[in-house]
Amino acid sequence: MPTVRQSIVDLLCGGEFSAREVSQALGIREKEVFEHLSHIGRSVARRNKRLVVCPARCLQCAFVFVARGSYKKPGRCPVCKGEHIQDPRYTVRT
Repeated sequence: MPTVRQSIVDLLCGGEFSAREVSQALGIREKEVFEHLSHIGRSVARRNKRLVVCPARCLQCAFVFVARGSYKKPGRCPVCKGEHIQDPRYTVRT
């Protein structure tokens, strides 16, 4: 029986998913997914893989949130102050 982190890695190796999609696929809370992502980033690096983050994007002004230190979805756009933000997406690649 794989652990939750192993299940997340297996899922992310198969494609690109948002934290919400991962939580729904595995039956865990979305907040829990964010807690696991930082650990997954370090553990897959030891296996010559990397956790790739496709950054969040504002749906009103198309601002892209690059170089964020957090895996969580931003709350508000710094440019237009809009709250319609596309979720960041995650995948594991070699």
